[in-house]
Amino acid sequence: MEQPERNVATQGAEAGNSATEVVVEEPPLPRRTRRPLDGLRLLFVVVFMTALVALAVVAETTLTALTADLAELNQLIPSGPVNLISFAAGLAAQALPPIIVVILMLRGRFRTTVELLIAALLAAVTATLISDWILTAATDRLYDSFVPEVQGTDGTPVPMFPAVLVAVVTVVARLNLKRIRQVALFAIAASFAVGLLEGEATVAGILASLSIGRVVGLLVRLVSGQPSVAPDGQKVASVLKSHGYNIASLRADSVDQYRRYIAESEQGPLGVLVLDRDTEGAGAMARALDQLQTREEVRPRQAVTMRTAVNQITLQSLAVSRAGVRTPKLRKVLKINNEATAIVFDHIPGQPLSKLNADDVTDAMLVDLWRQLRRLRRNQVAHRRLSGRTILASDTGKIWLLDPSGGEVAAPDLAVRADLAQALVATTLVVGAERTIDTAMQVLGRGALGSAIPLLQVVALPRSVRQELRGRRELLSELRDGLISRIGEGTGPVELRRFKALSLLTGAGAVVAVYLVGTQLVEVSFSELWAQTDLRWLLPAIAAMSLNFIGAAFAILGFVPEKVPFWRTVGAQVCLGFLRLVAPSTVSNVALNIRLLTKAGVAGPLAAASVAANQVGNVVITMPAIAVLGVVSGRSAAAGLEPSQSTLLIVAGVLLAAALLILIPPIRTRLRSAWADFAERGLARLLDVLGNPRKLTMAIGGILLQAAALILCFYASLRAVGGTADIAALAVVQLVGNTLGMAVPTPGGLGAVEAALTAGVTTIGVTTTIAVPAVLLFRIVSFWLPIVPGWILWTQMQRRGLL
Repeated sequence: MEQPERNVATQGAEAGNSATEVVVEEPPLPRRTRRPLDGLRLLFVVVFMTALVALAVVAETTLTALTADLAELNQLIPSGPVNLISFAAGLAAQALPPIIVVILMLRGRFRTTVELLIAALLAAVTATLISDWILTAATDRLYDSFVPEVQGTDGTPVPMFPAVLVAVVTVVARLNLKRIRQVALFAIAASFAVGLLEGEATVAGILASLSIGRVVGLLVRLVSGQPSVAPDGQKVASVLKSHGYNIASLRADSVDQYRRYIAESEQGPLGVLVLDRDTEGAGAMARALDQLQTREEVRPRQAVTMRTAVNQITLQSLAVSRAGVRTPKLRKVLKINNEATAIVFDHIPGQPLSKLNADDVTDAMLVDLWRQLRRLRRNQVAHRRLSGRTILASDTGKIWLLDPSGGEVAAPDLAVRADLAQALVATTLVVGAERTIDTAMQVLGRGALGSAIPLLQVVALPRSVRQELRGRRELLSELRDGLISRIGEGTGPVELRRFKALSLLTGAGAVVAVYLVGTQLVEVSFSELWAQTDLRWLLPAIAAMSLNFIGAAFAILGFVPEKVPFWRTVGAQVCLGFLRLVAPSTVSNVALNIRLLTKAGVAGPLAAASVAANQVGNVVITMPAIAVLGVVSGRSAAAGLEPSQSTLLIVAGVLLAAALLILIPPIRTRLRSAWADFAERGLARLLDVLGNPRKLTMAIGGILLQAAALILCFYASLRAVGGTADIAALAVVQLVGNTLGMAVPTPGGLGAVEAALTAGVTTIGVTTTIAVPAVLLFRIVSFWLPIVPGWILWTQMQRRGLL
């Protein structure tokens, strides 16, 4: 068990209680709770619905064939049993909702009754709206997958009443209505079976109806909460007394996830850990992502359900105790009710290591700690949660290990080595690296400590230790360097992460690239485009696009006071050719360039200020250039380039989402802190750069070269397909179209740029038959061709630590 904090509100027993009444000190328990497990269930159902829609589009033939096969099966089954089942299911489905409402009203569950009615209404409306959309606006594949044909007419794509029934059952699932749930399951399953056999429903429609009802029911449960099933202290004390523990008082102490009480009894002080279903699934998503990214040997085993948690805690406590390690003795596991369990341990008075000062920790305590770790290693038992909170210094000066619930018996070697690394870091945070190494060498020796050196990584540490290390990362380096200086290098390096976030981004980007290339270019006749293209103009178009990367590098470096390698900066701009597939152009541009500068040694605030200045400079220079070129061209080259209504809606939605995020206090505080950091450290340095004529010339020249390169690339693409136009007017078209592409929040401005450039070119006298292939060729050269070299440079620069 993890040693808890002791600042808890007190709720004493009333003065009129009898002499046998247990004095309970605990904060008031909430009457209603939102179960984390419901959030996980909702996530799984949403993922299932997404997969169902994708299946309906990709495997439409399979779903329709399955529906047809089930309907044909009806010809082989006698009609009598089917009609009987249909009648029974219909009767049960019609009778259940009012019966449930009456039961709830009789029990005084008025709030649950309102929640049930709201869920039923939402499920009915949602199913009806989706059915109407499928019948009127869905694609042909979705229509064929969801819509049944009943006697020559279209049936209901998503049955409404089953969705209502599923939502109702989901809302009341926590109540003791076992027979009601069984009847409801029969009604749902039977109605769906009859619907499939009689051809009145489709497989996709049935799955969608189930999912809608489940989603609506879970949403109502999460928004409104459910009656808490957590037993209060008096109930816990009553169960303890009924099992022979003569309890005098019960005091609540907080722990990270579960409730814990300290009980004073004739048998001595006891620690009572209470697990209930209200906390099922707490933190499971964050831990799952952590385990997905990190090798399982160094991550504690996590339990989602109450029953699994009880088993893990009890079995691992026994395993650690059998290994000869001091851990609170497990006395008994008591069932409080169907929704809660109490685990009774001996309570060890003392303080967790993280609460002690270096002077409070003697060398004898540290030696005792390493002896406990040596016993774990010899018995191949992994703790996996060693931190300043789970290492307890008792009042007698002995070391105890608490909360071994995430460990493992017959543990792999990597897990045992990670335990030692965790303990080394936890003690270093309190007593420093030198005392930690000296005492550990006395007990464990060079071999064991050498095996832990490769595991001295942040990713191998428990979450609580990682939090304590924030702002003190130098201690980890000091510990590692001290061990290496004493015993030399340890065993070979260990890669604990299954994958890096950037590697995942690269893989996702590659998948997106393949998909976008396939969907955008599938209907393009490259043979005709190749036959129409004059290669004498294609090569200059490619050369101009190369100049664009050089111009972008100059534009960035002009705003950076420190020296940054030029060709590394050019390589980063080529990488953007790949990264634009993953994120909108502006987002990927800003993120990559900030990372480039910080990796090159530029301070974070100045890097952000430099990239921000580059973005502002692009706008400040591009807008006047458009106006001047518009006057020079003598025509409204920007006509027809107005963004579409859908584009405006997307931009408005993004702005609204950003505004809502700013209203969240933590995000607002983070932004305010970032701006203060920028104003204090970055802005002053940036103003110095703006006062340097050479840097300003480089920045402005780079922006102009970047724009000119794209204009020349567009002009060469137009000439390559046999077209021609006034270059000033074409420049206006290209600059405005590129600006729209930067503003639209789609990867590389896909769709928006092509539409804007095609519309703009036709307004300056170019026919549509020339404009379409010219824009296509320009996008192939400027957007699609840089993807492969961008991906190659991205992976290579990551591998070398340059990005």
